[in-house]
Amino acid sequence: MRNYDEPILRSQRIDPAAPFPILHQAVRIALYDEYAAHAFYAGVVEAFGPRPPFANILRSEERHIAALSNLCQRFGIPRPLNPFPQETSVAPSWLVNCERAVAGEIANIRLYDYLLGQVGEPEARRVFLNLQAASRERHLPVFRQAVADAMAQERYHAARGIPPEAAYVRHGPFSDFMERALAHAGPLGIFSPLLRHSHPAMLAGLVAGGAGIYLLKNRPGRNRKED
Repeated sequence: MRNYDEPILRSQRIDPAAPFPILHQAVRIALYDEYAAHAFYAGVVEAFGPRPPFANILRSEERHIAALSNLCQRFGIPRPLNPFPQETSVAPSWLVNCERAVAGEIANIRLYDYLLGQVGEPEARRVFLNLQAASRERHLPVFRQAVADAMAQERYHAARGIPPEAAYVRHGPFSDFMERALAHAGPLGIFSPLLRHSHPAMLAGLVAGGAGIYLLKNRPGRNRKED
């Protein structure tokens, strides 16, 4: 079943000739766009697991939908039907999904610029401004950072002959931390050739082993005996 104003919702443009008030159209357009973002982020979480930043921002999108739904209730605006869970797909690449999220947040910010230019009702403008600020100041920066992190991780694996789709296999919290650190590491002196070609799980073992030796040598009882 389609929305009665589907062309308006899909075009994201208010139609002055439509038999619906401007505020009515603007709130439904904004809610429809947030539906689309929520469906995409939920799809990525389903495909890749509850990893940040998608899992975190998915919860934020739920709050955006709730804020716009409250506007619908306040002004007697029917909420649009949500077709996006059935028609949204995600890419097999984490990097591509992060890039798509960046593009989506930029488009969302621009959409609110447009809607704010059409709507004068103070309560609706306050909600639009709050949602736009969340996209611009929180969502967009973390997705841009996710793109940078994904690119670094894929370059790190490509140097070892590992394809991009295998670049996000998890090895455990400590190994994953080492892998992220090495992916962003700069020159590491005489050790850099070894580190660049070492698997993070092996490096994690070396670090853990070194820490164990240090603790063994410096345990309190030993120090007291030698003193």
